[in-house]
Amino acid sequence: MTQTAAPHPTDDLADGPETWDVVVVGAGPGGLTCAAYLAAAGKRVLVLEANQVVGGSTQVFRRAGNKFEFDVGTHYVGECGPGGRMQTALSGLALTERITWLRQRPEGHCRIMVPGTTFETPTGWDTYLDRLVAAFPDEEAGLRRCVGIMRTIAAGERPRRRPLALLRWGIRPITTLMDACGLSADAQAVVLAENGDYTWPPHRTPTAMHAGFLHHYLQAGAYYPRGGGQVIGAHLTDVVQTHGGRVRTKARVERILVEDGRAVGVRLRGGEEVRADVVVSAADYAKTWTELVGDEHLTRRLRRRLRGLEMTLPMFAVYVALDVDLRERGTPPLAWVWPTNDVDGYYREVAAGRCPEQMPVGISCPTAKDPQGTHSAPPGYSTLELVSWAPADHAFWNVSEDPTEGAGYGRDEAYLRRKEELTQRVLDTAELMIPDLRERMVFCEASTPVTQERFTLTTGGSCYGIAPLLRNLGPFRPRVRTHLPGLFLAGGSTEHMFGINATIWGGMGTAGAVLGRDLVQEVRDGAVLVNESRLTPVTDDFDPLLASKPGSIIRRPVRRRATDPR
Repeated sequence: MTQTAAPHPTDDLADGPETWDVVVVGAGPGGLTCAAYLAAAGKRVLVLEANQVVGGSTQVFRRAGNKFEFDVGTHYVGECGPGGRMQTALSGLALTERITWLRQRPEGHCRIMVPGTTFETPTGWDTYLDRLVAAFPDEEAGLRRCVGIMRTIAAGERPRRRPLALLRWGIRPITTLMDACGLSADAQAVVLAENGDYTWPPHRTPTAMHAGFLHHYLQAGAYYPRGGGQVIGAHLTDVVQTHGGRVRTKARVERILVEDGRAVGVRLRGGEEVRADVVVSAADYAKTWTELVGDEHLTRRLRRRLRGLEMTLPMFAVYVALDVDLRERGTPPLAWVWPTNDVDGYYREVAAGRCPEQMPVGISCPTAKDPQGTHSAPPGYSTLELVSWAPADHAFWNVSEDPTEGAGYGRDEAYLRRKEELTQRVLDTAELMIPDLRERMVFCEASTPVTQERFTLTTGGSCYGIAPLLRNLGPFRPRVRTHLPGLFLAGGSTEHMFGINATIWGGMGTAGAVLGRDLVQEVRDGAVLVNESRLTPVTDDFDPLLASKPGSIIRRPVRRRATDPR
């Protein structure tokens, strides 16, 4: 079903500012999903993206003459099966057939390697506990207690015994729970090994946060989109543009315009202004307020929050291509490799501005995740995305200029030396799983936190937004509706949390808030807002990356008088 928006008064002057119902700042999965739902509901929507490609963390890039393709952040996603949040959110946009989610090894979607132990993360809490007990039989009692508490908290179950104790554990650090359960350092390392998916120190992570993270994958497994992460941005963009909206790339917003206490539009770099009834910022949470809105429009409470705001640690990524098909070796599509069992100790070093010689590494193999395996590498080759994390401090990287203003730092010798040092450390760890990695390597490129900051305009290059501290979780997390009328938020730092699944789900939630409708319930009840016949047919030569660079081929919308019919 499709609703028609009420007529919108516009400026008839040819040289006047563009006028839209909604302007969305940032074309990550949250912003695009919000825009897609609003466009499908009849709103005239403009999406503005500073980068040349839409998709945010879901985008890809190509190298070696387009021979190899790498995902920036689409490694594995939970809740993508039938009835899961991903399928529900996409169903309202008629995209469940266009974006296909591939289940990753139900017997063990992620291999965890810590010194002396190799563990395959399965689907299901019961199987997870059984495997932990099999790996550490002398710790069965402690494991049963620890996993039982996490499962109860994550699943939202009503405990029949000691409910106050379980509530107390939920807000305390996960390391406190594991210590109280008497778990060894090795067992703790296995339980914590995948926390690189939110890059925050265990001793500062509430048990409820880590338990919820585990539940995200344990309840129904892990998934990967067929054709790579760029298909998400490509199809969401298509919904927007086939339903009366527009997506512009290389359009950096400099200011959110506030007049008489209300958001009324945005100003881009270069001075262009765009007027709108509603502005949705899917940009970095801190920069939305400090740079785009401005201190004069903030409440005292919000100023205090921003002064004490901490961001999750940024990623250091190494992208590698090998002249061997790793599927023939049975290489897992996903793995976390820790050269030591001191998970918390690594975070303490990074927080102190240092990067230890031995770095943990998440290993993602798109070639192995997609059975067709043709989008990331040609036959006989494989691609790998190796991710770790490192200090965000510019001084650590010998960067003195603002990286969002250019790439001059990339020629600095000290920066390049530090980048190469960390690249070799990441490769050292990856070789613990793929011993001949360097021998078979035909391409290698690294991305630093400074690179991330430059391209995503995020505070400190953070991938996951504000830190998952107790003061930033549950009822304390930023709401999508702000104190400024006409201004809404989307993205990973809102009440809907971070990650691809959560931000897509949250984009639907933000659209519902803008419309004043419970879109989540409508879609759960079977509503489809998109007119599927309008969507662009997908042909054999469909290129998601090309489809995600829409800025140069979309024309300025035709202006209508206030009385013109829709």
